Amino acid sequence: MIKQPKQEDLLYLSSTFSKLLKRRFGKGPETCFVMFKGTRLYVYIRKFMTPAEEVLIGNNELNLAINFRSSVIGAVIEDFIPEVSKILDGEFRNFLHDWNYDANTGVVLLEKAHSDHEAKIDVFFEDTLFNLIEGVGSRYHRRPTSLKVVKFTQNICAVESKGVLLPLENLVYQRGNLDLLLYQVREIKRGYFKHKSLFEDLFNRLIEDMFIMWDYESDRNYIIFIFTKEEYLMS
Repeated sequence: MIKQPKQEDLLYLSSTFSKLLKRRFGKGPETCFVMFKGTRLYVYIRKFMTPAEEVLIGNNELNLAINFRSSVIGAVIEDFIPEVSKILDGEFRNFLHDWNYDANTGVVLLEKAHSDHEAKIDVFFEDTLFNLIEGVGSRYHRRPTSLKVVKFTQNICAVESKGVLLPLENLVYQRGNLDLLLYQVREIKRGYFKHKSLFEDLFNRLIEDMFIMWDYESDRNYIIFIFTKEEYLMS
């Protein structure tokens, strides 16, 4: 059983992750905030872009920037997982990540194998949220076979969707055509951002960031909403 960490544990993990980023990239983030619930650890990062990535993005080479960052983040996570596993008394294996280069922000998610934690929220609100995700998402990707809220606080809401890949998308992944998938992911995220106001109305919170992290091996994704701190919409 994974223990719930103290605040100083989370601060230590945040500091450790920042130092690992600086060691591997030569540049650390302006801010790095770690959140933990159940069997999942979330790392929210602001203002983290290297000069090399700035050049690639300026030259409209976004896929190259993403592939570069993914490779280095993989090495960072290899160093970070032992610290997380030690502090939280559990073995973490899986990780996913997503980045908004326009806002210079990102989220890294680490999870224990067979993570099954589910956030307890109002059933009516949950159904309304799921209906909205299905309604918006069905315009851009396959309607998920199941949805589950895995974290919901005043700062963040994370929803796990399963059964999100079409057979063609799975084939593209198996063939290793990742550039095509990266392009599709950007189009899907743009679609969700177009409907951000609908989610803000439902949450009654201003949304600072949205991320979608894809796990092609397990046919699922995570949609993560980051709320603007202490900002509520007028009722």
